[in-house]
Amino acid sequence: MRNEVNETVSIDIWHGEKTVSCDVERGITLGEVASRCLGNPEYKPLMAMKDGVFSDLLEKVDADCTVEFLDMRDRMARLAYQRTVYFLYLTVLYIEYPWLHSILLFPLNGGNYTRILKVPVQPKELIFELEKLMRDLIAEGNPIGKKICCRDEILSDDPPREFTAEQIDYIRGCGIQTAYVYSLKDFSAVFYEPMLTDVTAIDKFELVPYDGGVIIRVPSFECNYELPPYRDDFKMYEVFKRTTKWRENLQVQDMADLNRKLESEEWRDLVLISDAYQEKRIAELADEIVGKNKRVILIAGPSSSGKTTFAQRLSIQLRANGKRPLYMGTDDYFKERRNNPRKENGKYDFESLSAIDVELFDRQLNELLDGKTVDMPVFDFISGSRRYGVRITQAESDQPIVIEGIHGLNRELTKQIDDELIFRIYISPLTTLNFDRNNRIPVTDVRLLRRIARDNRSRGKTARQTLSEWDDVRWGEIRNIFPYNGSADAVFNSAFIYEMAALKPLVEPSLREIRPDEECYPEAQRLLGLLSGVVEMTDTSVISNNSILREFVGGGIWVK
Repeated sequence: MRNEVNETVSIDIWHGEKTVSCDVERGITLGEVASRCLGNPEYKPLMAMKDGVFSDLLEKVDADCTVEFLDMRDRMARLAYQRTVYFLYLTVLYIEYPWLHSILLFPLNGGNYTRILKVPVQPKELIFELEKLMRDLIAEGNPIGKKICCRDEILSDDPPREFTAEQIDYIRGCGIQTAYVYSLKDFSAVFYEPMLTDVTAIDKFELVPYDGGVIIRVPSFECNYELPPYRDDFKMYEVFKRTTKWRENLQVQDMADLNRKLESEEWRDLVLISDAYQEKRIAELADEIVGKNKRVILIAGPSSSGKTTFAQRLSIQLRANGKRPLYMGTDDYFKERRNNPRKENGKYDFESLSAIDVELFDRQLNELLDGKTVDMPVFDFISGSRRYGVRITQAESDQPIVIEGIHGLNRELTKQIDDELIFRIYISPLTTLNFDRNNRIPVTDVRLLRRIARDNRSRGKTARQTLSEWDDVRWGEIRNIFPYNGSADAVFNSAFIYEMAALKPLVEPSLREIRPDEECYPEAQRLLGLLSGVVEMTDTSVISNNSILREFVGGGIWVK
């Protein structure tokens, strides 16, 4: 009862490895709590979990509670940081150039690629001026205002003035329960996920002119929460641009358009055309491989990209070109378990290149290219050792060898192979579909939803287990895949425009089982919020049985 009569409240605080308790006056903000109780932490708090609820630092403390402060090491906080930087960009654009409007398009080079509508080329001088104005706005230190709007209020006869008719129609047609109106000076915008309210927490970002638009770059955990080194990701950009144009040809500008099509008779055509688009692209890659007389095709990509089905479909297209591809998997070249490297925590590191017997792999691959007979190993994951005499193989003189594995783009894997014979393909679901012009769907979230669906369906894992493993998966990708995607000869986009609708009924039940007292509960709630904006697709019978999406929804001919 002390909380009802005393002017102080007690807070148990956790930040990183530090745990403290302190008594503070009732009504203090979380930001003030952090300043008073944490001292000078190595990583600056950005957001917080207050009694398990994701909160900004202007949230007030009115009762005893438990608080976990979140910094750039937390994915939810990083996404909030990224949204806030974009909001500041929109703010200065509105203040200085109110006749101009920006659209958020897709991720690129450690940030988001945007364009100002109806301005074919954004002048570099304008972009540099906007960055200066953003920094000036941060220096002023004015807090960002926040208003939480519930569904009933938004759909009432007198909705908040900040919502456009299009946004109201979208919310009416899906399951979104809450939206946020953020404001600064005379500007306001609607977002579907929280952002920072303390502008002074924004200390690292940059605006980079690119192909008539601008990349708004922010820190990444791949680079120890600093801005990643800039590189021209032109191949990735071309794939995103091509996918955006194709999506626009289907008249699906945003999630509202997709939901309308899913609720009309057009949904079957949408599925069939999406599959046909991917088949066309795979056929183009097969034509290029054969035309360039490439013998070694290396396929790599992050988790849940659809590598296995893609490799099979590419092999079929190579056969349609008169070739008889031979398949190899790098997993069969794992070192004997006793020789496998270990992580700092003592667990085996199966994702390290050091876990692969590169010398044996290169030697046998060269022997195959020379037409020799090779006794290829088959790795037994139960015993942790290789078996021989099972797959004795000889390649024909012009037979392409298709190899799928996470290290396919790392040249150290094939350092003894003639590079002129190699064709490297990076595969990932690179979605360009967003909720609207200001609210994006993170590419990583699409892969995470795929993995939850696949793990639950075919591996007996709950969403809880998949989420608990996800950080380790991401670290493996950051170390072994992403640094090398620039070396790919081609990038294949395995995303489907409709896939979140197909995944929704498969993942929602397992996400809802996660309890509020569990560590992964906030992330589960974030994903459920993401899915609430999507109309559910329960009939997946139209999806081809050789579709990459079948790896995750089931019913495929290669991955059951």
